Amino acid sequence: MINTILFNANEFFEAARRCDFPKGEVTKDNFPLMIPEFVNRAFACELYIKAIAEFTKVNIKKNHKLDELFKEISDSDQEAIYSLWRTTNGNNMIDSDYVRKQFWDNLEAITNVFVRFRYAHEWITTTISLEHSFTAEQFTKFSPMSASKPFGSPRVYSGFLKQFAISLKVYAEKLILFK
Repeated sequence: MINTILFNANEFFEAARRCDFPKGEVTKDNFPLMIPEFVNRAFACELYIKAIAEFTKVNIKKNHKLDELFKEISDSDQEAIYSLWRTTNGNNMIDSDYVRKQFWDNLEAITNVFVRFRYAHEWITTTISLEHSFTAEQFTKFSPMSASKPFGSPRVYSGFLKQFAISLKVYAEKLILFK
């Protein structure tokens, strides 16, 4: 079962990779792939977390919210994934309260990307982005345009989803395939 979950996660990860924009440039040819990229990447994250939970014998609820799923795996698994995110993917950030807050804020900001972008037709206007998909509560908490966002707070960014997915993939494969 664990290997099947991991295999499926890798398939969705690969689908997201194929939809990804080279050098982050959006063109008329790749613009239609933005939503499939977000949905596939978010679903890959969900499956990686569920594979880790299955491997470590953590009973995890059926849920699509990445922050809630992530909180269900062990603290040591969370810490290892956070460390990978912090030190790979071009980050090389020193551990600090600010960086931890950045990680958790971004995780909360992407928590429901799978559902939000799967149903993008319900909210989409002229702009497709993580920030434009925020719920009212998320806008108040995370948007730099929100008056409630304190000066000096970590920003949220759509690149976090990709970095988080890579970190989960690396950790899950190391944990499961190279046990």
